[in-house]
Amino acid sequence: MKVLKGYKFRIYPNEKQIQYFIQTFGCVRFTYNHLLHARQKALQAGDYQTQVSPASLKRDYPFLKKTDSLALANAQRNLDRAFKNYFSKRAGYPKLKTKKNNWQSYTTNNQKHTIYFVGNQLKLPKLKSLVTVNLHRKVAGEIKSATVSAQNNQMFFVSLLCLEEINPLPKTGTTIGVAYCPENLVQMSAVNRLPVYKQETLQYQLDKAIKRLEVRAKAAKRRKVLLEQAKNYQKQKSKVQKLYMAKNDQKKNYIDQLTYRLVHDYDCICLEKQPEFTENTKFSETDWQHFLRKIQYKARWYDKQLVFVDSIEKENETKCFTIEQVGKKLINQ
Repeated sequence: MKVLKGYKFRIYPNEKQIQYFIQTFGCVRFTYNHLLHARQKALQAGDYQTQVSPASLKRDYPFLKKTDSLALANAQRNLDRAFKNYFSKRAGYPKLKTKKNNWQSYTTNNQKHTIYFVGNQLKLPKLKSLVTVNLHRKVAGEIKSATVSAQNNQMFFVSLLCLEEINPLPKTGTTIGVAYCPENLVQMSAVNRLPVYKQETLQYQLDKAIKRLEVRAKAAKRRKVLLEQAKNYQKQKSKVQKLYMAKNDQKKNYIDQLTYRLVHDYDCICLEKQPEFTENTKFSETDWQHFLRKIQYKARWYDKQLVFVDSIEKENETKCFTIEQVGKKLINQ
């Protein structure tokens, strides 16, 4: 079965490459906002189409010619998708992009083999030099597109979308029930060893860094210095952001390992239909939704079955599962 699979890596661009990425972020943002304004004027006039395009913008703004044309075309596609979701009532009205956002990104396509690896370095369109990549796992399949993203223009990443062949996993003939658990994310009907998830040390470091950040903020306030100009505050803020990223990455890795282990060990996975979520726990409703998205596409890839089950009954603080197919509808179909 051929599927689209994503790979995300940390990249380490040099000064010229960083300058190009920042310029491309700005050009993509500029194009998106101008197309949004043009679409708004067209809608006010009762027309759903507009004559403004990245090509026409290049004639009016020559600096756009210096960036990747596919990045500008993808900005237009993203806007079209945003309006389609809005009219389908799947999302709100499209908003203007701002450079104040911590995360900036652009997407380019692999046309005529313009995106490829040379060892642990990556070739991207419009860039004459190769970008160093922390290639922590092998990329399989054909690269379709690449998304370059940056946090505060300091930490850079590349996400590669690849078309690759995935073989179904061997059948085990087993079934398991899975319910939401605020401490471990899941509680299962069968005895199964969960992946290792130790966050106490990282959480302690994060709490300590947040307290120190508050001290830096109070010190800047006493000196009547704006936080944007307080170097000690900004330095500590950067440390807090890195710890938050490490915490999120650790949680994502745990969910990845957990979902793969479930689809590897069981042919049929029955998920709790309507969990009862609680606040201020290790795993929230957002984590459960992330878990569902992961396990759904992995079950589809590896030819495994997912079904909803009825509400879980609690007896003596343990969960008893009633494996019943709800509406005879499989999740991955």
